[in-house]
Amino acid sequence: MEHYQALSEKYLAEAKELLKKGDLVQASEKFWGAAALTVKMVAAKRGLTLEEHGSLWNYINTLAKVSGDKDIVRFFGEANALHRNFYENEMARESVEILAEDIEKLVGKLRKIS
Repeated sequence: MEHYQALSEKYLAEAKELLKKGDLVQASEKFWGAAALTVKMVAAKRGLTLEEHGSLWNYINTLAKVSGDKDIVRFFGEANALHRNFYENEMARESVEILAEDIEKLVGKLRKIS
């Protein structure tokens, strides 16, 4: 659990630095990593282990239902778009910046749930 939290914080900080430097591809992947690891942290606090991409989505859906916060799903979808950007390098800086704001909101919401 602490492992996931520490890595999530590290990746979030690195993502912000990479974004400032204009490395959109690497920043995108770090934002995705921060989001995914925060989901894994919440699950670990509940004794669950999430090892597949699909299990992250299943758990996100569960968290959204339990909390009544649909933004959790929306923001995780944005994290997934950033993950895709790592492979495709198709987003403009402005798009990555906007989605990055929502990833920070997602991480904050998930930390409050945990």
